[in-house]
Amino acid sequence: MKSKLATYMNLGRRILVQWTSSVITLLLLQAAPSHAQQVQTEQANTDTESVVVEAAAGKAAENLLRPVALSKQDWDLTRAYFDVFSILSKENSCSSFYGGPRTATTVLNRFVTLVRPGSLVREVSFQMKGRPRLVHDGPSNTSYRLFDNSVVNVDGAFYQRREDLPRKFPADVGTFRPGTRPARALILLHELGHLIQGHDGNWLLPDDGNDDRRSRANTARVQAACRAQLEGLK
Repeated sequence: MKSKLATYMNLGRRILVQWTSSVITLLLLQAAPSHAQQVQTEQANTDTESVVVEAAAGKAAENLLRPVALSKQDWDLTRAYFDVFSILSKENSCSSFYGGPRTATTVLNRFVTLVRPGSLVREVSFQMKGRPRLVHDGPSNTSYRLFDNSVVNVDGAFYQRREDLPRKFPADVGTFRPGTRPARALILLHELGHLIQGHDGNWLLPDDGNDDRRSRANTARVQAACRAQLEGLK
């Protein structure tokens, strides 16, 4: 037990050197004529003592590759979750990007239970903020982070469609039209990429702040890895 506790404490110290706290915001910005979806991560200077390092219980292995039951009565969010779970629970290029089906579905299941619909400014599609929580899941050998508040904008590209092509908002999500199944799945997959820690100690998708170019690159990376699976949702 002492060796495991030391391992988790060392993990927390190593991650905290890289990161204090983050507010992850999925922004809809007109960065290009296609109005592509942007993801940006803003660093917040908060007290690192608020960070919680958590070791997941061993019995969690029983729930791997099984979807969770969502209590929220939200058809769009529920369908998007099951679309993403179906993609990540199989061996394919998309799940490989996230470390394989076990890692991907473990983090997805923890993440999605925190997501709530809410009102945000028009340009923001998804926002995660609050007390940072660093988790190491032994059964899947996965390290990831969670935020207390994860809000998907009811007025953004997840829920709203853009019927009038000349309009700027909601913006496309990658190359997908807003409010479509692949767009919603891509939004969740993009957020997931900011949560999972790779073997090199970095997050799969780097924080992109107000860097539009990096934001577009992050979106493109996810879509490239998951293109075949996302296009299958049309």
